[in-house]
Amino acid sequence: MGAKAGGVAGAAEKLGSPIMLRRFGWAFLLAWVFCVFYTEAVEGYTGNRWAELGLGGSGAQVFFSGLPVFASIAMLVAIVCLEKQLGSPAAHPSLYWLAPFATAISTPLLFWGTGEAVSTIALFVLGALLTGVGSGFMWVMWGEYYAKVSQAEVELLAPVSAIVAAVLVLVVSSMSGWVSVALVTSFPLLSGLSLALSWRDVQAHDASAEHHGLEEQRAFRNAHDRAKDSPLKALASMGRIGLGILVACLFVCLEGTFWEASARSMLPFQLVLLASIVLMAVVAVASTMGPRRVSLSFLYRWMCPLLVAGFAALIAFDGGLGGYLAYGVAIAARFGFCLITQMFFARFAAMGKTTAVQSFGLGWIFVHLGDFLGILLYVAVGSWLDAGLFTTAQVAAMSITALVVVTMFVLNDERGFSLDPAAQAVAPSTGGEACQADAAGATEPDALGEPIAGQGATAPTAGGAGVPADASLDQLGLRIRSLAREHELTPREIEVFDLLARGRSIPYVRDALFISKETAATHAKHVYAKLGVHSRQELIDLVH
Repeated sequence: MGAKAGGVAGAAEKLGSPIMLRRFGWAFLLAWVFCVFYTEAVEGYTGNRWAELGLGGSGAQVFFSGLPVFASIAMLVAIVCLEKQLGSPAAHPSLYWLAPFATAISTPLLFWGTGEAVSTIALFVLGALLTGVGSGFMWVMWGEYYAKVSQAEVELLAPVSAIVAAVLVLVVSSMSGWVSVALVTSFPLLSGLSLALSWRDVQAHDASAEHHGLEEQRAFRNAHDRAKDSPLKALASMGRIGLGILVACLFVCLEGTFWEASARSMLPFQLVLLASIVLMAVVAVASTMGPRRVSLSFLYRWMCPLLVAGFAALIAFDGGLGGYLAYGVAIAARFGFCLITQMFFARFAAMGKTTAVQSFGLGWIFVHLGDFLGILLYVAVGSWLDAGLFTTAQVAAMSITALVVVTMFVLNDERGFSLDPAAQAVAPSTGGEACQADAAGATEPDALGEPIAGQGATAPTAGGAGVPADASLDQLGLRIRSLAREHELTPREIEVFDLLARGRSIPYVRDALFISKETAATHAKHVYAKLGVHSRQELIDLVH
């Protein structure tokens, strides 16, 4: 336990110094999107006043509600598709001020009512387009930063930033008029400044160092190079993950629409934000303490029951209290969802499955697609309720059924939905037959679940394409197994030994084997003692 406490304390001390507080700047971007789009913390949003402009019908409602979302989707698609030609956004210094400036300028335009329909609509359209351009780049650039730092830092940065974002929304909700608009307008600028300063600290840091040994860094880089060539392959690598993200956002969006705006007041809304803070703290602890559960499988296992409870409140209490409880569940789930996905996208990129741009770009595309489809569903449901085709309770019951069915479908894809490499890995064999197979050049899975082929064979890398196998990898596996037999290591110690000998870190061992950090450290100590070494470097020297 002391090892874990020391690790957390060290990370907190490193990130908690005044100069390092800028690394929590993602909080400003998250607070901005919640203030402008996900809540009504700032009053006067033009997208909610389409009827006041003399426009009627569901088409106008979809246009005003969906245009900023659609603009963000289009921008993210362009960023992902053009990465091979233009490089990552973080590699362009001008974007560190252009993107925040565009996002900040868009904010007052989305709230600016001139009293005349045409000019108000024109300002709103301009604001929506600037929102898509600016925020699209900022989501991806913050993602690239999170993919660049160590996993331990991500597990501290993301939860604290999400909680700070909720506090900022709480502060904005206590303000009114243009004071609140001015404060929210400053959020993208503060986020951009924090991002620019934070990137200076990690320019020389290689994300692969946390997840790959010396022999595997080449394959890791090659996987990223190949991923740039085909965004469609990156999309396919997500399996059902994208669908899971999309459906979660769709139901969160729908569930949060049953609390009438006219019934809203400051205190109930602030109680919702306080509940969101508590939920995020619980989710953060549950997902990062002990064996890591930073996956969308974990997210669905707590998010689905929570959303079902919100819809059940609509059935039990209909509007009024039921609508308020459903709204509270939706906002709390939305905050927790953003927290988990931010950590998940970073790990997905760090595993070498995609580039950071693809991981966060495609991830937030699915988020926004879920929002957009949620808007369409909300408009349709509103028309059904107005026409008397369904009651609120009936809509909630159908939503529960659909949510459970989709959740079962999504969680059924454990291979594609779980990020942890151990879910696909096969433990190294210790028997004599396995060693004879090694000597004969048979294929053996490595610590990532990828085959280590004999000489002359072809071994797939993290990206999936075949490259000539490196003979040193086969010899390394033979040497590891020989030492394991000689020093009588247990099966679990062999797994830890194999990973450490390839340059893996203790945090990586923890995640790969589904064990806690202190358990991984204990096994490592036993391995060191049996082999007569005192550090991972001495162990690597012994093996080589």
